[in-house]
Amino acid sequence: MMGYYGYGMMGYGWGLFMMICMIALTILAAIALIRYLHQSSKPNNQPSGNNNALNILNERYARGELTEEEYRNKKTQIQS
Repeated sequence: MMGYYGYGMMGYGWGLFMMICMIALTILAAIALIRYLHQSSKPNNQPSGNNNALNILNERYARGELTEEEYRNKKTQIQS
């Protein structure tokens, strides 16, 4: 008998288990970091100022709030 902390299953078993857990946690942390960095590098899907104004103008024209002449005048102002 090798003593309380001998070379039996309990001595190496827990060490091996903890090592596997640490490796798994390291891999999961690396994956999470890569996903976070990949998502933060993507541009936002929000339209820019001109496109947003043009979308609003198109919606107003579609609802009938603007005449065709008003629509064309405002569209040229937005695009310039």
